Amino acid sequence: MHFLKADKLFNGSHFLTENSVLVLNEQRQLVDIILENTIDPGKVEKLKGIITPGFINAHCHTELSHLKNKIPQKTGLPGFGKQIILQRFASHKQEIIEHIKEADKEMWQNGIVAVGDICNTPDSFEIKTESKLFYHSFIELLGLNPERANDAFNMGVLLFEQLKNMELAGSLAPHAPYSTSNELISKISAFNLQRNLPSSIHNQESEDETKFFNGVKNGFDDLFAFLQVEISWFKAPKTSSLNYYAAALSDQQTLLIHNTYTSKEDIEFVKNKNLYWCFCPNANLYIENKLPDLNLFATQKNKLCVGTDSLASNLQLDLISELNVLMPKFPDLKLEDLLSAITSNPAQALGIGAKFGGFILGKNAGLNLIDVNAAQFKFIKKIN
Repeated sequence: MHFLKADKLFNGSHFLTENSVLVLNEQRQLVDIILENTIDPGKVEKLKGIITPGFINAHCHTELSHLKNKIPQKTGLPGFGKQIILQRFASHKQEIIEHIKEADKEMWQNGIVAVGDICNTPDSFEIKTESKLFYHSFIELLGLNPERANDAFNMGVLLFEQLKNMELAGSLAPHAPYSTSNELISKISAFNLQRNLPSSIHNQESEDETKFFNGVKNGFDDLFAFLQVEISWFKAPKTSSLNYYAAALSDQQTLLIHNTYTSKEDIEFVKNKNLYWCFCPNANLYIENKLPDLNLFATQKNKLCVGTDSLASNLQLDLISELNVLMPKFPDLKLEDLLSAITSNPAQALGIGAKFGGFILGKNAGLNLIDVNAAQFKFIKKIN
């Protein structure tokens, strides 16, 4: 047995008492937590820093990894979306696969053990069967026109069945309210709810989205024109997008991604929904050059999650880097709040809390050693 302690032990939700010791077996799995005074002090390895559970990346797009450094920064979301459309299928399939492998390796090296990963194609599936990481793959569906809801849904189910046949975890997910009809969101929610599966949706990521739903000229008008998609039939509800589609989510557990333009009124409106709030600060800066106001989410601290988004909108897949953007700008967030947002909270959001996100005896939930100094986090090493 190996006995391990550090300056602090964070179990996913709070710090353990100062005299706590982790017990690892020969395979470096956590098998017990004991008090230091119950064992010979000479047997305890003491580390400087904080031991945490393995990190969980609540939101990523590994299949866009080949677009790193290819899309200009600060274009705004419609401009970014146009570049994704122009470039994502311009690369050879093998190049795409190799970059997904590199992204998978990078996340593992950065202490990540589980990922909520958006998929529009099966490109990442084979890699996931061999990965050290656990993936929950969100099969993402698009179709703003209600007349396309059945076709889009059926295509998503086919991809979902392919995922399940490979014994991989996953569910269906709408892309965003400006690209997915309420009819399609409702069908997705019913499908997932019946199977007790989580969902996700890109939420209020740009000011253009707010303008779109209020009938004000916006960047999506140009994007739909570029795509040659006719949307004259769409009647702006003149509400926030979240207000517009929230009812279609039913009681489905859902990750809302980005939330850059979410208001206090929006948060209050959905307070009885089963929602988690996921933030990707580096991607927000990359695309919109704006961060969400986390101070608005003070009542939601046990529902806050952090993701990296894709390498198309980020320079690294590193959750510590994400926290280092948030920590100095939102000093009211406690250390425990930030660490929970990359451990236990996303584990609950993805439905994997029994295996990841805490000091879980007998499970391979991972252990990381980090340090915090001058309002900045530092990743030191993976322990297991």
